[in-house]
Amino acid sequence: MHAQDPLDTPAPDVDPDALAAGLSEVWGLTGVLTPLHGERDRNFRIDSAQGRFLLKVHNPADGTDVLDLQASALAHLRRVDAGLPVPAVVPTRTGERWAELIGRDGRSSLAWVMTWLDGSHLDPSTMTAARLRWWGRDAARVGRALRGFTHPAAATPLAWDIARLPQLRGWLDAVAPQRRPAVTAVLDRFDAEVAPLLLRLRAQVVHNDLAPTNVLVGPDGRLSGVTDFGDLTHTALVCDLAVTCADLVVETGDLDAVPLVVAGYETVTPLEPEERGLLADLVAARCAATVLITAWRTREQGWAPPIDDDAFALLERMLAIGVAELAARWERPPYATRSTSGLLAARARTFGGQELSYASPLHLVAGDGVWLRSADGQRYLDAYNNVPVLGHSHPAVAAAAAAQLARLNTNSRYLQDAPVALAERLLASVPDRFDRVLFVNSGSEANDLAWRIARHATGGSGGVATSFAYHGITEAIAAFSPESYAGQEPPAHIRLVDPPPGHCEVAAAVDGLAAAGHPVAAMLVDGVFTSDGVQGPSHDWTRAAASAVHAVGGLYVADEVQAGHGRTGEHLWSFCSGRDELPADLVTLGKPMGNGYPIAAVLGPAALVDPFVEGTDYFSTFGGGTAACAAAIAVLDVFEEEDVLRRVSSVGALLLQALGDVTADSDDVVDVRGWGLALAIDLVDPATGEPAPARTRAAIEGMRSRGVLIGSTGPDRSTLKIRPPLVFGPEHVARLGDALAETLRELR
Repeated sequence: MHAQDPLDTPAPDVDPDALAAGLSEVWGLTGVLTPLHGERDRNFRIDSAQGRFLLKVHNPADGTDVLDLQASALAHLRRVDAGLPVPAVVPTRTGERWAELIGRDGRSSLAWVMTWLDGSHLDPSTMTAARLRWWGRDAARVGRALRGFTHPAAATPLAWDIARLPQLRGWLDAVAPQRRPAVTAVLDRFDAEVAPLLLRLRAQVVHNDLAPTNVLVGPDGRLSGVTDFGDLTHTALVCDLAVTCADLVVETGDLDAVPLVVAGYETVTPLEPEERGLLADLVAARCAATVLITAWRTREQGWAPPIDDDAFALLERMLAIGVAELAARWERPPYATRSTSGLLAARARTFGGQELSYASPLHLVAGDGVWLRSADGQRYLDAYNNVPVLGHSHPAVAAAAAAQLARLNTNSRYLQDAPVALAERLLASVPDRFDRVLFVNSGSEANDLAWRIARHATGGSGGVATSFAYHGITEAIAAFSPESYAGQEPPAHIRLVDPPPGHCEVAAAVDGLAAAGHPVAAMLVDGVFTSDGVQGPSHDWTRAAASAVHAVGGLYVADEVQAGHGRTGEHLWSFCSGRDELPADLVTLGKPMGNGYPIAAVLGPAALVDPFVEGTDYFSTFGGGTAACAAAIAVLDVFEEEDVLRRVSSVGALLLQALGDVTADSDDVVDVRGWGLALAIDLVDPATGEPAPARTRAAIEGMRSRGVLIGSTGPDRSTLKIRPPLVFGPEHVARLGDALAETLRELR
């Protein structure tokens, strides 16, 4: 280590009487000196007639550069964030910031006097969730306030800098033999997984020791003082958070305190994905460093503060759970987690009888790409969810939304860049006749708004939908969603038509509406016909439907909530896919638009949209909210940068072929079809040839037991629906195919 590292140098040996005399002579202070804790320095509380102060006699290894670093940092903190309770240096009688004192052993030390901060140290029993969040928030405040601070001495190598852990490997022989395997495991993982990433993370001067012993809190648990700036160093910003988390867990014994601290931290400084991903490794590294440094000091100096036992105990707990598992666990949001049975009971009490997807409820806690993880640690290949179109927790989308939330998130009646930029991007992706965008929060709202525009433009009141479609949950749009009718007849103003591949009956439907006193206003069509059993592409049928609606003055609404955002692999939008684009009048977008962040839209021509907006004073408070627009822009960026459409086309074709191969000899499979990454398998009872919803449900449960999630669709619920996130790859095709083959064999 550095020749002047204080770890090599014993603490000052001072005479209290000489200190008192020097205090009076140099600072003009007289009073009672009370020794305080100090590992490598000597600290004293001064109770004087002028008030209470702190006297710190620094380690002899600390030169004027070290003290200037600390004094400059304190002055910077007070300038940048006057509300941070940090001490100030009290000048000597001659105006100096420090003075030189000679110890009883003849060694010279620098000393200074600082203002006193009231408060007490952590009582672990009082660390509620709120107080842990406060702790994280205040740690971030210190880091943010130091963001622009620089000083030459901050580059001095420091053993306690987690980023320098590999340099401590030479001290392994000082560690007790029974502890070496655990410490070695952390060192090896650090070299392989952490060190290559640290150099590209945010770095700055940080406090580096916001441990419970260096933070004071008031009676209400809120920050009242930050002390001991002796470990200031320039390192990765997330190392500062890792030190805070590690030392808090050592004190509280609660590993689940970390997500709460992180949640508070991110109210001030959102973490970047790579920082979040390394946090568990860095907490383990702090524990390993504590063990290494303590062991080395004990061997070299004969004594060290007994801080290694608790650190090693924590390290063993982390390794037993698994550092990677903890990293995933710590990504949980900051609310209380429950057992599966406890959560199920609470859900029933609060949600009532709302349906769950599986007979044995699937308790999910995390997602990454095409993978979902349950509370029991099981991983599931997600071949069902279309909302996270780019995969669960896509880092670019998460980062865009988090960054915007940290900057501004408000409604679109203010002039802002994000909503306009998103509107321009969307309009650039559709035919030129579309030149207006209205933002809302969900696909249901988008379809409801399109219906209102259609009624306003046409004066009609009739609507057409396919016989088992789903378009949303508002009162108006539930009428267009026979999937949710629960056996009831359609309302009088709605006509249902059979979906493809049958004959297009839309002309007869609109004539029937007119005869019943409900001239058609609009037909809503999901271009993939997802709820009708995944019947796309059906270009001839949809073109005939649009022609029939247009012939009587109605509007054709292309509902792209399920069919759009690249699902077909041919174009962003299904109505533009195929031989030539469909003459849709309005386009509705929803679920995948923000990869799960709630945002939706209606696209249309000015001739339809402008009169409606002017005539109704239309507005949606958080339609076009800033953070939602940032997420949606990030989604479009990823589509371009990662050539998602090409991937969907190739993987979709591969998956369709694989499903055909797997089911070729199955007498209960009558059809396999698909368009891009929207695929369906029709199951029947092999004895009767009739649709077999019970068999379909058994297949879904069997796939779940093999770690693959799919769904069902169609009017009889006898069709397997496979509709994965668009980051599905060839390797996932093989996994799904194998699981399906095993499941179908089991059903025979």
